Parts: sequence; structure tokens; C-alpha cells
Amino acid sequence: MKKQIAVIVALCAVTSFAVAGGNKEKPAAEASGVSGTFTFGGSTTVAPIAYKAIESFQKDNPNAKISYEGVGSSTGIKQLLAGVYSLAGSSREVKDSEKETGAVPVAIALDGLSVVANKSVSVSNLTMDQLGKIYTGEISNWKDVGGADEAIVVINRDETSGTYGAFWELVCEKTYGKEVKFRKDALVAKENGEVAAKVASTPGSIGYIGMAFIAQVTQAGGKDLFIDGIEPTIDNVLNKSYKLSRYLYLVTKGEPVAGSAEKQFIDFVLSPKGQAIVKSVEYIPLK
Repeated sequence: MKKQIAVIVALCAVTSFAVAGGNKEKPAAEASGVSGTFTFGGSTTVAPIAYKAIESFQKDNPNAKISYEGVGSSTGIKQLLAGVYSLAGSSREVKDSEKETGAVPVAIALDGLSVVANKSVSVSNLTMDQLGKIYTGEISNWKDVGGADEAIVVINRDETSGTYGAFWELVCEKTYGKEVKFRKDALVAKENGEVAAKVASTPGSIGYIGMAFIAQVTQAGGKDLFIDGIEPTIDNVLNKSYKLSRYLYLVTKGEPVAGSAEKQFIDFVLSPKGQAIVKSVEYIPLK
């Protein structure tokens, strides 16, 4: 009997040790945070937020390897819905057709669109109507808007760009309806930096960029224009006097799953730390 009791006690001790060992390992696994390799992509306007947020997020989650590819909003959402990306960035509103196939947008920041011109342009202000007529081709010379007798060289974004889509909605479609089209002779730039470079180096040119990229134009000798007499500033976007503004989004396929890397990254960008990153790259925080 004594031997049997001793065996039972020994077995209990081994079981208790095994259970204790399992409990010790579980917190260690939980403490490791997000792990795995993840590919995000989309808007080049969202990219500065994404790059800096990923860098900070990975410091808190060293087992996570995350990359962001700046391929444009439309391409990013398309790749998200095809399963290439697990998270997309968009600088335009998500279309109903995209929502119908699973796209779920979450606003992470606010941004203004700045209209910029080459230093040769004497005009400092355009009305929204004049801007729309320039981009649809009705106005082709700066003298028609109070400037010198100089041809207007229009620089547009490519059709995959969320900034392209946002500008169209805010300037052309809202003023003239869906039946109008952008002028066909515009020069095309792939991203904000290319717009800034082309505007700065092309006499008589006009373009549009995310407000955070104004410095690239002014440093190269270009300038930003007032629209309807309102300067493109953060304060004027917030008080809604400057009309060219839009939300920036992170987009998931389906509702983001609690505990997933994508949900945790979105929550991080919306946290005080993440919104401080938004502000640090010259976008407008939501909080």
C-alpha cells in the first residue's frame, strides 16, 4: 500500500510539473506578438504612413516581416481582392463594386490635395470652375485665367492612382457630372514625387499632389496655388474652407479578423502612437 501511495504521489508531481511547464510556455508565445510574413500594398500617398508605421510596428513585433508596395490605390485593392495582398492602402473612396466583392475600408487619416504650378506661372489663385475647365480641356492658356499668354501644360496622374480618382471626384465629376472626361493631351505621372519633379521642371505646367508633398515642389522652385481664394493648409482642411480634401484608408478583404496581423496593424495606426506617425509625415490625424 505504501508503495502504491508513493507511485501516485510521484505521478501527481510529474503531472503538476508538466502542466506548470505548459502554462509557462503559453505566456511566452503570447508575448511574441504578431509573427509571419505579410505583404501590403496600394496607394503611394498612403505609403509614407505605411512605411513609418510598419517600422514602428515591427519593433513591437520582431517576429513580423511586413512590406508595403506603392502600386496605386486601384491596383492595391485589386490585388487585395485577388489574395495577393492582405491589406491595401487607398487614397480614394472605395467603389461600390469593390465593396460588393469584399473590400472594407477603414479611414486612418485626412489629406488635402494641393494644386501646384511651375514658377513661370504668374497666376496664384484659381476658382474650382477654372481648375475643372483646365483639366477637361476647355481652358488651355494661362491668359484665360488672368495670367500671361502661355500654354497650360497639364500634368495628370495615371488611372490606377487614388489621387487621380479623388481629384476627378472633387473637381470634375462634382462640378460637371460623370459625362465629362480628362483632357487627352496631359502628361502622366506615376506618383506624387514624379508630379512634383515634372511641375518644377516644365514651364507653364500645372499638377496636383497630396498636401504632404508641397515641400518637394517648392524646394524645386514651383509653387502651390490657392483655390477659390483659400490656401491649402491643414487648418483650412480641418475647418472645411479648403474643398480639395479626402480621407486615406486601409482596406481589408472582409471585416478585419480580431487578433489578426491586419487588424492589429490597423489598430496600431489608429492608436495615439500611430496617429502621431500620421502627423509626423505631414498628414492630418483623425484623433
